[in-house]
Amino acid sequence: MDLPDVSTLNLFNKVLISLTDLCSDGNPCSLPSLITQCKSVAFGGHIVDYDIILNHCKNCGLIQIKKNQAVVTVLGQKFLDANRNKYFEITEAQKEIVAERIVFKGSLNTYARELFEFFSPNFETATYEVSVIDTVLPVKQNSSIHFFKHLGIIHEEDHFIHVNKKYSELVYQLTADSKAISEEQLEKILMENRKLGAQAEIAVVEFERKRLKKLGRFAQAEMVKRISTINTSAGYDIESFDGTTDNFIPDRFIEVKATQGNEIRFYWSNNEMNIAKKKKLQYWIYFMKAFKENKPSETNPLMIQHPNETISKQKFLAMEAHTVLIKEISEVELTYYNIEEIIWSQLI
Repeated sequence: MDLPDVSTLNLFNKVLISLTDLCSDGNPCSLPSLITQCKSVAFGGHIVDYDIILNHCKNCGLIQIKKNQAVVTVLGQKFLDANRNKYFEITEAQKEIVAERIVFKGSLNTYARELFEFFSPNFETATYEVSVIDTVLPVKQNSSIHFFKHLGIIHEEDHFIHVNKKYSELVYQLTADSKAISEEQLEKILMENRKLGAQAEIAVVEFERKRLKKLGRFAQAEMVKRISTINTSAGYDIESFDGTTDNFIPDRFIEVKATQGNEIRFYWSNNEMNIAKKKKLQYWIYFMKAFKENKPSETNPLMIQHPNETISKQKFLAMEAHTVLIKEISEVELTYYNIEEIIWSQLI
């Protein structure tokens, strides 16, 4: 199937919203009823071939069609959840889902692989780029470039097309076999991610100090310490306190993970896993989702206590052997807590 155009992305919302309106209980809906519902609301005055749109939705994994009936998939529901206000225009959060789950890891990854074969790593900027002057891109790549620009995967500046830094690792994973990039080169490409991690650690230290002060543990708050800069083999980044006793011996050991994206996805090393097994309930992962480098205090951590046990029993998370990759496979059920304005969420 051809790459969908930009306007088709907005029609994804119309199809999925119509489908859930017709079958709010999650049961399958007949295709004729779905198409009639979609046509009942005018969309920019254009005549739309919904058979084509439905095929795109199916191909992208947003709906499942069987025996002339359609149902929303797990990915489709995730796509809908990123559009809480039910806008027909695709949201920025939905663009990230399309980029990460459909372009790089789904049915459209062939288009991404073919385009990014022309890109080369720039180790100074820690991302990938291609010169539009020095490189003659095939005409057929124009649609991919337009589509990926709209999603925010790439942008053009000073005669270069650059990959957005948050997608540099995904480009590496997609093209590593053909480009034979070394581990050392990958380390340079991911340098920016390390900077992001360091800033997230600093933000977590400040979060912990505020949390403990709200609990009245002012002395413990002053003793929260970032140790990743002095002991890289500790298996965690921060020493803190639960705040339930007056003890001045650290009893909360925090490994910080951060991403600029909206998906739960992080790497967990063997050393960190082994330390977590030993520390058990005293070991925590603080995951900083959609972390903004220029506004670190706006990110509320997702706290995972005793992650060896907690992650393994979650049906919406998958663990892949890669040192280990933790990733979200369906909508995460979280419990939210707050102490006045101090807010966090936690896996239970």
